[in-house]
Amino acid sequence: MFSPTTQCNLHCAHCNTEQTKKTLPKKASLRFLDACNKSGIKRVGFTGGEPFYALDFLCLISKEGIRREMFFDHIITNAVWFKTKKELSLALNQLFLSGYDGSFFVSVDAFHNQDLRKVASFIKTASQIWTRPDIVSISSVKGTRESETRTKLKKLANLLGARFTGLTSQKACIKSNDLIINIFSFNLSPIGRATRLRNPWDGKWFKDDFCKNPGHIFFVLSDQTVKPCCGYAHEADILTIGSIKRDSPQQLLLNAKQNRFISTVFESGLHAIRKQLESSGVRFPGKTTNHCFFCYYLTHHIPRLLLNSCLDRIHRKS
Repeated sequence: MFSPTTQCNLHCAHCNTEQTKKTLPKKASLRFLDACNKSGIKRVGFTGGEPFYALDFLCLISKEGIRREMFFDHIITNAVWFKTKKELSLALNQLFLSGYDGSFFVSVDAFHNQDLRKVASFIKTASQIWTRPDIVSISSVKGTRESETRTKLKKLANLLGARFTGLTSQKACIKSNDLIINIFSFNLSPIGRATRLRNPWDGKWFKDDFCKNPGHIFFVLSDQTVKPCCGYAHEADILTIGSIKRDSPQQLLLNAKQNRFISTVFESGLHAIRKQLESSGVRFPGKTTNHCFFCYYLTHHIPRLLLNSCLDRIHRKS
């Protein structure tokens, strides 16, 4: 998952991504793409910032991915980065001609202050260029202000001449004769500026999934560092497993295996760390159903010496 830029035209109240001028160098990214392909990694995706602010990067990696017979996952976008419909059409056509045949994840919820008419234009244009009714899915933040999110999704459906089925459904979507837009809801990240939005300690412990959802990827940031996940804590140094400047995919995997925190999370789970910390006298502010938030809490609020000591004990037991 490449994050070629942190630049974005929106400044959302819940977002903690620091916008910098650093951009992923194309040459190093191509070298890494080639090494991943030779290692058996066949799926590529893009996020940001707003990845369409790095359109040349998207097109180059798409062309080279196709040349290597790789597959595309998705591009995460706010869908309102363009100024005119002509700019939108030219950009999407350029990406299409580069060979990109993955999908788009468009963020729509109470926190993304977009012009929904532009979002509708993006969806219509993308579905027409790729001739796919399901080319776009929507990701929405849940956990607070959900009625506002529902109102926005209904308005978007009206602009598309489609019908909206509510967020309470497991199969929430916007559907018309020409479009099938699946809606996926993600827990609010109650960190940084977003801590005021809700109390993350909601009274119940999460079910450990060994980070199979946000984890188990090479998340390449714009400064070329690599993380094994795209969760809320990904900026923490303890989750850095290397850099595409110097590390091969094999070395990154070895670095992840040798990283006590990462290997413990993937092999024993976050609850193993929680229980060991509690046996050492740590008392958490409460229980949380959000495992990404709990990882953030461990990496940002537990003293590193104490955390390392607990990780050592877990590894000795195993």
